Amino acid sequence: MSKAPAQTARPSWSRIAGFACYQGFVFAAFYLGTNHQLALGPFTFERAELLLTLAFMVAAFIGERNAPDVAHRALSRSGTLAAFAAFMSAGAAVSAMPGTTPAEVVAEGLLIGAPMALTLTAWGKTLGENPPRLAATEIFAATGIAAACCIALWFLPEAIGYAARCVLPFAGVAFMEISKRDTNVVEGDAAAPISAAPKRIRRLSTRMLAGALLFGVAAGFVEAYRSDPGSIATPSLPYAMFIVALFCAGVLETLHADERGERDAFSMSYRIAFTLTLAGFLFTPVLEGLDITGDAIVLAGYLGLSAAFASLFCASAQLEGANCALAFAQGFAVLYGGEALGIFLANGFDAASPLHVTPYAVMAFAGLAVVCAFTFLFTERDFRALSTQVDAVDNTEAVRDAIAKATGLSARETEVLALALRGRTNERIAQELFIAKSTADTHLRRIYTKCGVHGRQELLDLAERTARTLANTR
Repeated sequence: MSKAPAQTARPSWSRIAGFACYQGFVFAAFYLGTNHQLALGPFTFERAELLLTLAFMVAAFIGERNAPDVAHRALSRSGTLAAFAAFMSAGAAVSAMPGTTPAEVVAEGLLIGAPMALTLTAWGKTLGENPPRLAATEIFAATGIAAACCIALWFLPEAIGYAARCVLPFAGVAFMEISKRDTNVVEGDAAAPISAAPKRIRRLSTRMLAGALLFGVAAGFVEAYRSDPGSIATPSLPYAMFIVALFCAGVLETLHADERGERDAFSMSYRIAFTLTLAGFLFTPVLEGLDITGDAIVLAGYLGLSAAFASLFCASAQLEGANCALAFAQGFAVLYGGEALGIFLANGFDAASPLHVTPYAVMAFAGLAVVCAFTFLFTERDFRALSTQVDAVDNTEAVRDAIAKATGLSARETEVLALALRGRTNERIAQELFIAKSTADTHLRRIYTKCGVHGRQELLDLAERTARTLANTR
């Protein structure tokens, strides 16, 4: 049997465009609005609109984690996602109203927060159907495009900017539907669980979440001091978004080099984003009074870290054999929950401290949280360990694709082959693909016939020979 080279999955522009629309809406909702304060008894909270949006997002993430079957059925329907887009668009319209009342601030947070969270998990499922590095490529490409679009929205007339903001959720859903018909990736293959995730990977994911929590807290602290109540939420937003776009371009180049074995893209993206964030904290007093302020650099670093974490949530979910949508729900619940907690604590700090002392004390505290997260929780060594596991997953997928192409397997047979190569029994294959065991047995018999083997062991031997052939051709 002649061996064909592995079919290389390529980035899907429909997925990139769709996720860019989603990310563009998130950036606009978080940073292009107005800093609203909300009175609660003797206290007032700055960035109340962002705090409530984050709180409703976290509540939606928790709800999805507690009712995954219901969420899966709902998010699989195009009508549900279109309804979420309508809610987000309505929330954007509410945010455009002058003189927003407390009730309107709460309504904005609810209309935007909950559907935005559930749409994000739907994107987790969509992006998680790719091999880890391909998912990372699409995430960083979309984030860079979204940052560029956000710069454009900043300079558009206000009415046109809000109209464009209302359209973005619908455009994102439309591109997601188009991406489901993308032929670059065999449906469901890379999303299939990976067998027996090592315990160190599960521990790694726990530490990743702990690090994400601290990064979120640090970002939340800065959010409370980025602007004054009643003014633009992020005065230096164009500079921050320009840095984000440059960061994403750099990571994409690193991912391309990583395919040639020249660099470790996962570790590099984390290192650069951390350096940006820390530089913003360090230079905040120095850059005071300039347009490119320290908090703009912090924001750019935080958004870069958010994109890095999104790609890592995809990768760790596949390594653990977990659902990528639920991995997004868990990971971003922690990240955004930390950001909400940071806003809450910073407002408390503001209420208890002198006006001119608080901002620098808060920035120092936030910077310390970032250093602790990088040094003690989720470190570069952890990134390298995760990257090694990702290499193993990518190699398995290359072997599967090579066998499928050389023998003419169907899409469903390729799915069954992927699970068989990962040690799944026939019963387990049937459960994971939601088919009858007899159907799984039939698919395996056809795979054996097309591959010219007589059983599972000979199929594994064929996979080993194919892996050696691929290694020799690189």
